[in-house]
Amino acid sequence: MTSSVPQGPRAVAKLKRRHELLDAAAGIIADKGFHAMTLEDLGEAVGISGPAVYRHFSSKQAILVELLTGVSERLLATATRIEETVTDPARQLELLIEGHIDFALSEPVLIRLQNRELYRLDDEDLRAVRTMQGRYLGIWSRALVAYDPSFAGESGRAAVLMVAGLLNSTEHVGHRWDGEMLRVTMTRLACGALGLSGDGAPQHPGR
Repeated sequence: MTSSVPQGPRAVAKLKRRHELLDAAAGIIADKGFHAMTLEDLGEAVGISGPAVYRHFSSKQAILVELLTGVSERLLATATRIEETVTDPARQLELLIEGHIDFALSEPVLIRLQNRELYRLDDEDLRAVRTMQGRYLGIWSRALVAYDPSFAGESGRAAVLMVAGLLNSTEHVGHRWDGEMLRVTMTRLACGALGLSGDGAPQHPGR
């Protein structure tokens, strides 16, 4: 027990530095591309030397893997919590939309990274990301079919893929307009695409 006391602050500081490196790497890779990023660039961005980065990550590839798997892990964790705690499918869809919009507006750099650099992962890491993405969209699909059974099958899977693509478009437009206006517009478009009014009430009588 006593030996863990002095290690606590160091562990916290190391974790903080790790997060700083990930944030800096995301920005550099999004701007310059993965291959153009050097450890010297990354170290300088957080105030350490390039070689010191190896205290936190074994390689540039390890940084990319953590960034890209982290995106899917976060989205899946949020969606799983919604599915497990909310029973009304319309409300599930509203919260899924809200959660994805929160992510898309706060992390457009990570969306850009996922769109441009995902192919650089090796087969095992790419398979892990694709599995998490499939589970995430599966939660959307189940909520959509429970809300509107006419979306059963391929049409439901296509619908949630297209809505996710719409919400991820902040990579292209997020810097142009006010964030709150974008949030309202994205919510209206996504809810409209899935037949929601935005307050949980069906747009179409009989659903």
